[in-house]
Amino acid sequence: MRDSAWIGIDFGTSGCRVCAIDKSASIIAQTEQSFPASSKSYPSPQQQSQFLFNTLKTLLSQLSELDIDSISIDATSGSVMLCDFDGHPLSEMLMYNDQQAIEASEDIAKLAPAESAANGPSSGLAKLVYLQRLFALPANYFLLHQADWLAIQLGAKPGFTDYNNALKSGFDVTNNCWPDWLSALTPLHVLPQVVTPGTVIGELSTSVIKALGLKQSTPPLIKAGTTDSLASFIATGANKIGDAVTSLGSTLVLKLVCQSPVFDAKRGIYSHKIGNRWLCGGASNSGGVVLRHYFSDEQLVALSQKIDLQMPVEDYYPLLKPGERFPIADPDSPPRMHPRPAEDHLFLYGLLSGIARIEKAGYECLQQLSKTPLTSIRSVGGGAKNAVWTQLRQSLIDVPFKPVQHTDTAYGSALLAKDGLKLFQ
Repeated sequence: MRDSAWIGIDFGTSGCRVCAIDKSASIIAQTEQSFPASSKSYPSPQQQSQFLFNTLKTLLSQLSELDIDSISIDATSGSVMLCDFDGHPLSEMLMYNDQQAIEASEDIAKLAPAESAANGPSSGLAKLVYLQRLFALPANYFLLHQADWLAIQLGAKPGFTDYNNALKSGFDVTNNCWPDWLSALTPLHVLPQVVTPGTVIGELSTSVIKALGLKQSTPPLIKAGTTDSLASFIATGANKIGDAVTSLGSTLVLKLVCQSPVFDAKRGIYSHKIGNRWLCGGASNSGGVVLRHYFSDEQLVALSQKIDLQMPVEDYYPLLKPGERFPIADPDSPPRMHPRPAEDHLFLYGLLSGIARIEKAGYECLQQLSKTPLTSIRSVGGGAKNAVWTQLRQSLIDVPFKPVQHTDTAYGSALLAKDGLKLFQ
């Protein structure tokens, strides 16, 4: 009897990454394919399908001695398109950062609760309404999220999505239903059936199995996926109530596992359901984008080594322009990065300290709203590699800083393919 493998697929902003794990959840193979650097636009739905097949086929060539048990896909949140009941495209895919649906978003704002993730022109619901007004559509069709479209390419039936991708399309995760107010905006039958991430939604079709060159007696299952940010969180190993993940990328993003959902529209705080728990979070306008405005990566490394954490530090609030969203909501909040010391390492010390204080205030905000004590932090993103910054953050936030299990988003989807959300029960 051959051993099994489980596959996770991450379809992100720059390419497709695929990861296979064994029964002990260890990575046994992985590969990726980046989109062409020369391309000025995101791949079309048909091109996405081809990227998916090419990357998956490359991975499967490394697993010829194993049977594939199941596959799960994560993709960008808020990227949507329309298809007919057979899964044929009726529109192009409007991507996560598309802002065309301004008029539709204004109509949604009149009906949707203020805390709904369906608010704003980049939401999945706003794009759905925009596409409905743009095209002459048949009586029967479905809204698809990017992960749904890709699952259909492998053999899943149209008309299913997961509750993480459905959130920005108006799905009420608290009551686990499409809310009644949506009927004033769209026929409800075009909205897909919503299932828990990790639920079986199909199996690889005969034609796909043949195209991929798979030789196994039982077709691999297709399991409902999630958004890229949720898959990334799952990969870190954080899963207990009170566990948190700080992303030190271009912006400072905080996520906390909670017992109950939290919503605060003014500060951009909303909650994803994750098993029997909730993941609340917020994103500051501060972060690595400020650091890189003043220093190169090489300078950040060299100057950090000169910082003496016992020295007094300036009280900065690092922003490149006025306006903050979390942990305070103030569109006119000014940057505070003066006076600037003559020595660059002292200026960097002030910036790092300022962002660390924002992180502390952010977790205080999330704890207060969710009534969930913070118990641990895992750090991801480029800034997580800065040992001096980590030490500075630890001096301000008195909880254990735990190592990250994995940072590969595709690994999170592979865990979803293998065990669903078992760790979050």
